[in-house]
Order: sequence, then structure tokens, then C-alpha cells
Amino acid sequence: MTPASPLSVASERSGRAVLRQLVEQHRAEPLAPALGRRGLGTYRGYAELLVAIDRLVQTGARLATIGRSVRGEPLFALGVGAEPEPHRRTSVVLAGLHPIEWIGVETALALVGQLLESRLGDRSVVVVPIANPDGLLRVERNLRARRFRFVRHNAHGIDLNRNFDAHWGLGRRTVPWVFKPGASPSSEPEVQAIARALGTRRVDRAVSFHSFGGAVLYPHAHSLLPAPDAAEHRAWARRIAAAADPRPYRALPSSWFGVGLRQGGLELDWFHERHGALSLLVECSRGGVGLRPGRLFDPFAWFNPPNPTEVAGRIAAATLPFTRGDRL
Repeated sequence: MTPASPLSVASERSGRAVLRQLVEQHRAEPLAPALGRRGLGTYRGYAELLVAIDRLVQTGARLATIGRSVRGEPLFALGVGAEPEPHRRTSVVLAGLHPIEWIGVETALALVGQLLESRLGDRSVVVVPIANPDGLLRVERNLRARRFRFVRHNAHGIDLNRNFDAHWGLGRRTVPWVFKPGASPSSEPEVQAIARALGTRRVDRAVSFHSFGGAVLYPHAHSLLPAPDAAEHRAWARRIAAAADPRPYRALPSSWFGVGLRQGGLELDWFHERHGALSLLVECSRGGVGLRPGRLFDPFAWFNPPNPTEVAGRIAAATLPFTRGDRL
């Protein structure tokens, strides 16, 4: 028997069973009250995020498991709009590659909710809201134990957003203990799962949610030279940047955002080069700007604003036209 393809009906049944088992396995006290008392915002723990995913499925999203993490946690994808077909135009939303950037996960889930209320026509949308569950669970353990830790990598200690097969290894000596690209392109199971799930899809739009920096980035990350379709990227980036926050975000090429720091292995360039997609990366919020002294030494506070519902809803609304395939 041919195995079910990602986001098929059979895969969805299997995915929901796995999802509900995980909710019980990771069930814990709500995280928001503990964070709220420390001024960190009303963020949800892993089990709570899984419950939110299940609610989106009940509302109409399709669900599939597309792979597993280093430690065996399932990687879930949500599907919205037309049924997946190789020829069908597809938008991809990716979040949670860097596990401390929880505002990106919340934004991806908020965007799914808005997509479910939108007319997508013949477009299919695939959303991977938690691309690094092992890392997210580690961050949650740190939060509950009141440990101040910076967590960027997967369980192998690899930066997943330097592991994609696009100019892999470029810049690997730049802050090597942070930007660890892995042993080879797509060496990590999380990146392999994403690439495999999208391998036969006609991806023409991609947006990923990170934090922080208050910016909308576009290719290239690996070069200071402009991409051939830079004008269209720039126009979309500026439109989203203007709508993402009352004080507009910046819109610029990824390599310029890093002050001329060229990096390889980013999903931004991978979507653009391997799929020919318009590819954007949103650095949600502005990080530690205006932090109270008591939060200055907490990395979670640097990356995640204290009002996640408001910020996530606003950025989701800003990226909705792009994701549903609107024209400029």
C-alpha cells in the first residue's frame, strides 16, 4: 500500500491521534500565570499549543505529521485552503525554528485562524508552526524552573536556520557557537522533514516568523547583491512592514539586516532558490527595547514581547494578503 502523503485524509486521522496522545504526555499547569507574574506575557506551554492546534483542526484546518525531531517529537503541519496537489500554487508558513522565539509560533497559529476565515480560491497553504519541538520543550522547562537560558538550537546543538540546503556552510566561522550549521546540508531530521513534505509542491510564497529586530527581510541572506526579483520582494516587505506595527518595521535584504553579515543555510534563501518562491522572514517585535531592569537578564524577555496576543494578531493580519496569494 502506498503511504499517505502529507496532509491527506489518512494522514490527518493519524496526526490527530498522535496529537491527542502528546497533549496527555506533556500536560502541565498553564504557563501564562507563572510568566505573567514575572512580566513575560501570556505565552502557552507546549501541551497548550498542541491543544490550540487541535482546535484549529476542529475549525477546518487539515493536520499531518511530516516527520520527527531528534528526540522523536512529531512535527505537525496544518493545511488550509485547496487540497494539496503537485501542480497547485502553495504558500508555506514556518515558525519555531529557533525555540526561544515563541512569538513566532503564536503568530503562525494566529495566521492559520485568519486563513480559515479567508477565501483562498485554488491556493493551498501549509503551516509548520513548531519546527523545533525539542528546543521549545527545553525552553519551557527553563521557564518553569526560572532558569535564564538562551536556547537557539535543536537537540543536536544545531541551528536549524543554518542547516537548509542553500549556500550551506557560508559564514560558519561567524560566532560558531551560535550559528552551528550541522555536519552537512539538511543533516537534521527537522529540516529533512520540511524539505521532504514540500518536495513535490509548487511553492510560490513563503513566510517564516522569527524574533527579534522589528524587520521584514527578503533574499539574499548569502549575498550583498540584490536578487533578480528584488523589486517584488521589496514591495511586499514594505507593505507588511508598514502594517505589522504602529511604528513600522524596517524592510531590507537579510544580509543588510546583519550589517553585511552573509550567511548560508537559511530557509529564506532555500525557499527562494529551491522553489522559486517569493520568500520573506519577519523578525517579530523589537526585542529587549524598553525592558525593565528585572527582565534585562532573561533571554526569553529579549525575544518575546509581553503582549503576544496583540502582536501575533497584528503581524498575522499584515502577512495574510501575501500568504493567501494576493497581488500587489
